[in-house]
Amino acid sequence: MNKKAVQRKKLPPLVLLVSTIAHEIKNLNNCVTFNTPILREYLKKLIPIIDDYAGNHQDLELFGMTYPEFRNDIYNLVNNLEHASSRINDIMSDLMEFVKNGYMGERGWVDLNQVIEKGIAVCQSQIRKRVKSFDVNISENLPQIYTDPKALEQILVNILINAVHASDKRNSWVKLSIKKGKGIWRDHLIIEVSDNGCGMNIATHKKIFDPFFTTKAPREGTGLGMFVTKSLVEVLGACIEVESDAGKGSTFRIILRKENPGSRKD
Repeated sequence: MNKKAVQRKKLPPLVLLVSTIAHEIKNLNNCVTFNTPILREYLKKLIPIIDDYAGNHQDLELFGMTYPEFRNDIYNLVNNLEHASSRINDIMSDLMEFVKNGYMGERGWVDLNQVIEKGIAVCQSQIRKRVKSFDVNISENLPQIYTDPKALEQILVNILINAVHASDKRNSWVKLSIKKGKGIWRDHLIIEVSDNGCGMNIATHKKIFDPFFTTKAPREGTGLGMFVTKSLVEVLGACIEVESDAGKGSTFRIILRKENPGSRKD
């Protein structure tokens, strides 16, 4: 029996397993999907009452924030919940597609600013909790690129979370930048995520993209985040570079073509 025949024989049980897992995850996620709009309706009734109270108590603070900050933050949290829930469903659908036919995705002309904004929103709570300083620097007049925005967002989320989890200092920082490439990369855009966290030694650096490899405690990581990231980067026809010094931090660099040679912008 040749290799392809063996793979075909193994595929149905794999599809069944993934389908079962995806079904269970979607069922749990439905709790978020269905309840978040209800929460938004509750806020529409509740916020005006608090607005009236805050109007008579200008020094009102909630959870360490001024009332205007709190009011803005609570709506951002609901928006983030809706977006994250939608992404979970998309990821489960993409996973099923990948197992059955290989990942295809939906490509089009993408505004990087929108992808970055959505990616940061997904990670915002973890960034606030674990990082003292988070800086975003995006070059002006960036061109649109032809890519899969969902895959690119997932790549960004994985790298940002990795940087956040690497934070181990009081003055921890994470920096995100997007810039136009130069020299051999002049036809590319470069997304760069840097941190001053724990960094990696040579042995860890070599294994960073291996499936199931992790330096975290058993219940804190699956070892699939960077493996999935590299796989998605390759699917998009992009490149990923990693620089790291143990104890000093790491830099992840995603290099994207500005245009797909086989595409034409309408």
